[in-house]
Order: sequence, then C-alpha cells, then structure tokens
Amino acid sequence: MNDSILDTLTGMYFTLDAADGTYGTGQVIRLATDGVYLVRFDGNEVTLPLELVSIGEMLETTEEEYRLWRFFDTIEERDKWIEWLDAPSTPRVITLVRPTK
Repeated sequence: MNDSILDTLTGMYFTLDAADGTYGTGQVIRLATDGVYLVRFDGNEVTLPLELVSIGEMLETTEEEYRLWRFFDTIEERDKWIEWLDAPSTPRVITLVRPTK
C-alpha cells in the first residue's frame, strides 16, 4: 500500500442512515487500499465481521441531498448525536386567534 495515501477516517466512529428511518453505527477500522476502508458495524451481542466500504459509498446522499454517513472523532460525540436524534421532539403550539380583552 502506498504510504502517501491520505488517511483521515481511520479510527472515526460513524452513523449510517437507512431508508426506513433507522440507522446503524460502527467504526472505521483502517484503510484497505486507496479510497476503500475496512469498517466494523456494531452488533447487538456479537462483533460483526469487517466490511469494505468505498469513499464513494460514504459520500452518497439522499434525493434531498442529506448525507447518509456521519463521522465523529470520539464515541462520546457520536453518542451525543444519537441522544439528540432519538430525543422526542415537543411540538410548539401557536394560537392564531388573538385573545380578547
């Protein structure tokens, strides 16, 4: 492997959005070859095997231009994102009728 290849993703944690509104999590393990990384998705009870993922796959977006992959330097940053993502939203009610005096 060429040592001059810029490797900026090894060790980073990620979330990967799915079309059904769910998401997967994992970590980028290492650069396999130019533009391809070995990643490990988090499993429930067992460690899942490594998968090869290209930079092109990591850069894919939805039709609305939302990125499917999000990267985080630490697991704590990723957990904060997931906590915010999973938090129930509280709708704000605005009345359109002016109160009478």
